[in-house]
Amino acid sequence: MRRPVRSLALIGAVFAISIPVALVATQSAIAAPSADATARAAAQQAGVVLTITDITPRQAVPGSTITVTGTVRNASQQPLSDLAVQLLSSATPVSSVTQIEAGASEPDLLADRTVPGASWQAAGQIKPGAAVGWSIHVKAKAIGMTSFGAYPLVAQAESTEAQSAVTDLPLAAATTYLPYTPAKKGPYGSSIPERTKISWVWPLMDKPLTAAGQSACHGSLAQAQALAASLGSSGRLGRLVAAAANGSRAAITWAIDPALLADATALTACRSSQPKWAAAASSWLSKLRQLSSAQPVFVGPYGDPNVAALIGAGHIGDVAKAFQDGRSIGDNVLKRPLGADTGASRPTAQDQTASIAWPADGIPGNSTGYDAGLEVLEILASDGVQTLLLPSSYLPTEDATVLRTPVNGGYMKLLLANESLTRLLGAGGRTSDSPFATAQEFLAATAVLAKQYPGQPIVVAPPQRWAPAPDLAAGLLAVTSSASWLSPASLTSLTSGKNIRVLRDLPSERGHRGLQPTQARVLRRVDGALAKLELLRARPDASDYLPMLAAESSAWQGTPKVALGALRALEQRIRRQLSQGVQIESEQRFTLGGLKGSVPVSVDNTLNYAVSVRFIVNYSQSSGITITVSPGGVVSRNGLVTIAPHNVVTVRLRVQATHVGATTVTLSLANRNGDVLLGSPAQQMTIQATQVGVLGVIIFAVALGIFLIATAARAARRGRLAPAAEQATDPGLAADHADDRPAAPPEPDTVMAERTELGAAGAPGRD
Repeated sequence: MRRPVRSLALIGAVFAISIPVALVATQSAIAAPSADATARAAAQQAGVVLTITDITPRQAVPGSTITVTGTVRNASQQPLSDLAVQLLSSATPVSSVTQIEAGASEPDLLADRTVPGASWQAAGQIKPGAAVGWSIHVKAKAIGMTSFGAYPLVAQAESTEAQSAVTDLPLAAATTYLPYTPAKKGPYGSSIPERTKISWVWPLMDKPLTAAGQSACHGSLAQAQALAASLGSSGRLGRLVAAAANGSRAAITWAIDPALLADATALTACRSSQPKWAAAASSWLSKLRQLSSAQPVFVGPYGDPNVAALIGAGHIGDVAKAFQDGRSIGDNVLKRPLGADTGASRPTAQDQTASIAWPADGIPGNSTGYDAGLEVLEILASDGVQTLLLPSSYLPTEDATVLRTPVNGGYMKLLLANESLTRLLGAGGRTSDSPFATAQEFLAATAVLAKQYPGQPIVVAPPQRWAPAPDLAAGLLAVTSSASWLSPASLTSLTSGKNIRVLRDLPSERGHRGLQPTQARVLRRVDGALAKLELLRARPDASDYLPMLAAESSAWQGTPKVALGALRALEQRIRRQLSQGVQIESEQRFTLGGLKGSVPVSVDNTLNYAVSVRFIVNYSQSSGITITVSPGGVVSRNGLVTIAPHNVVTVRLRVQATHVGATTVTLSLANRNGDVLLGSPAQQMTIQATQVGVLGVIIFAVALGIFLIATAARAARRGRLAPAAEQATDPGLAADHADDRPAAPPEPDTVMAERTELGAAGAPGRD
């Protein structure tokens, strides 16, 4: 961290420094005469930018030769002559991380002595815009380091050209810190602390895709394009995974937003339309699976929402779904079990890691009459959370890193991540901070913590959507592994220790960000619409809730319009499905062929998933007609009608009437709970019962009787005429008639015989 050195009057001279320079003002300098002010103005116009780019070794021991290197650049319009860089130090190590953060606001942190022989002189002039490198070698003893700790080192650029005392003020300055470990058997050996356990939480989180119902492969979807770029080898998420591969000696626990896993998986399906996106996502997922296969992992709730804000607004069910869906997605994508409860009698280290939660924005404290913090802990415990990762500012007076607090008849463990380190790492994403400067400051801060809180582990949790400068993440893991006062330890080992102190009372009410009123109202409507959609589906699908969970993500806290827009679009999409997805189709009038029968009614499902509905039939009971939905076929025993995607089924209504008449029937659809689908319009039809069925039976019986009588009479007549015919004809002709076939010869005989059978007058046939 950069800090002022000599005079506040020189702030303008160092305004453009890449590692900001700080100067300390004295009362005498402020009250200097006009000649001194002129000299200062000349120094300000010099425009010198001084940067420390490296220090070797990164941690010193007795006898070390320290090499400090950097660059000096002429940012002015005039050449610079007689420029020198001088190294300053302090015999007092930094006493707290707060002092490192405070910088020049703490005077005792300033380098107060010049290191003998630790200087560099520029050879010749430095042209405008040009930069030259500088290097200073010095023995550790000359710096003045004695006991264990982190010592400030200040490099300042000075001009040796003028003779005025005022111009002895530095033109620019840059500050770094050097940890020092004395000899164990020397006079300062007792100042060396025991090795301090340190564990990294490695966050893989991003802004979830919010375009509900759209393909992630859509070329105009800016969110998908940005995610694909981040997953690439030079992108933010790509660098984080690569850094973890190179820093395997450091103990890291992966903290992954399952929404990121789901979105990356969606991009892998874009090979035909967006092959570069698909290739980047596939490669990233493959590396992540390989690296995390043997390391502890926990997946948070889907989208990394502000769970405390959701719970406070009454959306407890959303939190439960976010955890459940998140663990399921983590299992499927990472191809390893990540559930919080494996059913094992003795949970493994991985089980313990899976039960960790890292709530965005922490949790609230308790207040008089309402224990908000305790309520959040109880609900999270019911969702399988056993360990909560919180910033150290939640318990600012606590020195311990690991505690436990009573919850639901048991205990929940609290891990406190050092918030000063979190802020330092977050600032490391600025372009003005070099990876070396941030990593060296981080290393010095761990030395300070190890000395200030001996025996207490250090939990390092960068910002949840950490965007470190290139090479910074790898550098941080490297210095963590090499520090002689640090001992990498897994996160689960910190919580599995014995004699963890019990925290009986949570802190009092502290400011906590809740949901905005507009967001809360829209979210309630979306929740209600999703509940209706879930009851309409034949098989409820958890993915219906994912767009809502994505919109609830804490990633949108700075841009609430994005979340509101996504929620409103989702609400409209659900309402369209509820209102237009399933429709009744029926005749406006149906006439029965009697007093009972069945009426066909069709149901059309235009959705791309199966639905289950109930028929609601309303009619006047005074009409004497009873109507029921006929069981069997597509109607189940419990009255549900299941319709496949993009399909039409026919349901038959059983009608029974006591007398002739008509009634108007209103047909509507309801979900499996019996709630009417308000968006699906009801259909009205008139059913007419008639006596046509009874009359038809009578007519049929009469016709049948007439037919039987006529048939019998015809048969009787044929029986009486048969003997006479035999006497009047020859044997051959009689044989032909007996065969019931017309006799071929002679033709007139046959005709006459027929007419005689029918009773016509005429002479008998001839011999």
